[in-house]
Amino acid sequence: MPSKWITEASRIVVEDRWITLRADTCRRADGRLIDPYYVREYGEWTSMLALTADGRVITVREYRHGAGISVPALPSGSVEAIDADPRAAASRELVEETGYRADRVVPLGAAWANWANQNNRVHYFLGLGCERVGAPALDENEEIEVGLFELTAVMAPGFLQQSFHLANLYLALPHLSRDGGLD
Repeated sequence: MPSKWITEASRIVVEDRWITLRADTCRRADGRLIDPYYVREYGEWTSMLALTADGRVITVREYRHGAGISVPALPSGSVEAIDADPRAAASRELVEETGYRADRVVPLGAAWANWANQNNRVHYFLGLGCERVGAPALDENEEIEVGLFELTAVMAPGFLQQSFHLANLYLALPHLSRDGGLD
């Protein structure tokens, strides 16, 4: 069985409000040195598949510079110090990004974002009975277009292109009926 590596040293390469990049010097059980091994430190993330009372999925479209694209996605974001827990963060992000509030939030579990070189998880939620409660409250760097789509459209290949959002969709499916309505 593979053994846990021993971290012999660590140094911070980059640290700001968005990311900490750490360079570790690691030694395997067989003595092999791995130097540097980079770890990206992030806070916990959230993702929510949010459905209106009539069963439409609330999406956000925002330019994503890393990929250089703007495609539909699910409301998501970081767990902040003001949040009691990931569920509160997901609910806050939904309101801030879309102006919608969920009547009921169902936790769907969590998974590592990228366990090879990141230290954080993505927490998944299903938001039900969402109603518009106001305008989105965007950060100064956000430019978001809100959309409403039928579940069948969101499930079509290529609609969601972010792995976290695809995972959220598939984790939510057991809670939804075949025709896109709620069980």
